[in-house]
Amino acid sequence: MNEIEIVKTMMKTKKASGAVLAEKMGFKTASAVTNRLQSKTMTVEVLIKLLDAMDCELVIRNKVGDKESFVVDNENRNEVKAYNTSRKSGDK
Repeated sequence: MNEIEIVKTMMKTKKASGAVLAEKMGFKTASAVTNRLQSKTMTVEVLIKLLDAMDCELVIRNKVGDKESFVVDNENRNEVKAYNTSRKSGDK
C-alpha cells in the first residue's frame, strides 16, 4: 500500500470528504485535495498535512533492535517536527 492508498483508506474510514480536508488544510476547493490524490507520488509534507486534517499521525519505527519510534507532528501547521515515542516519561 502506498501513501496515496493509505490516505484514501483513511478518508473512507473517517468518512472525510475532499471538501472537508481542503477546508481544514486551507485550500479553496476540494479539487486541491483530489489533485494530490490523483498524482503518482506525494511529498511527505502533504502526506502529513492530509493525515493531520483527519486527526491521524505518521509513525516511524525502527524495525530492528529496540523498536524506537517517532511521531511526525504538524501541530502548529507551519512546522513539521518529530518526537521520540520511546522516551521515558519526563524526558524531553
